[in-house]
Amino acid sequence: MAPYPARMFIPLLATLFFQAAAQVTVPVGIVRGELLEWEGDVNSGDFSVRTAENQVYRCHFDGFSYLERDGQRIGGNSLKAGLKLEIIADKKPGSNKCYARTIRIVEERVVVVNPGYRVNLHPAPHMNGTAEFLFPRGNLTFSGVVVRINPEMVALHTREGEKIVLLRQDTRYLDSGVPCARSTLAVNTRVFIRAGRNLDDEVEAYQVVWGEISGPKGQ
Repeated sequence: MAPYPARMFIPLLATLFFQAAAQVTVPVGIVRGELLEWEGDVNSGDFSVRTAENQVYRCHFDGFSYLERDGQRIGGNSLKAGLKLEIIADKKPGSNKCYARTIRIVEERVVVVNPGYRVNLHPAPHMNGTAEFLFPRGNLTFSGVVVRINPEMVALHTREGEKIVLLRQDTRYLDSGVPCARSTLAVNTRVFIRAGRNLDDEVEAYQVVWGEISGPKGQ
């Protein structure tokens, strides 16, 4: 039997490589990348992202996930290939696959500094003021159990010990994908925090996420 031409195997190898890459375990925490594809509906689905390190991850979202663009909640049908995403990734109970607690579409914005000179800023600022054009926001993530909380800070019990994170006036709180007030966050709650350092090198929370994750069904 004559051997098959090598070109016949190239598409197959590419497909197998993509599938293998998409099965790589996603790190718990912040994942940023380009949306390659997604399938599902406005309430739930699966999607693949490619990071700047050329790693491909596949994640699931559902009605308890919070999807946003320009500070507004959106549905899964707003996801389009090529968009830049920032994901807070977690694991579903009984599963090692990625679950997206939040998905934020990050867009480039053009700021006119003076006529004839433009600066591209990426990621786009999020809701609150000019300062966010200048300083990175939310490039840290922490997870743990709340042991103390007051209007100024939250203390977490983490694997590395106790972690103090300052709370801002514009810190956002999400319970099972629904925006809520800080007062609803109780001690002994397991949370994810998207945070960054301020000019005094203190860690501040931009987003605190907790609540229900449905089981591995549909993964």
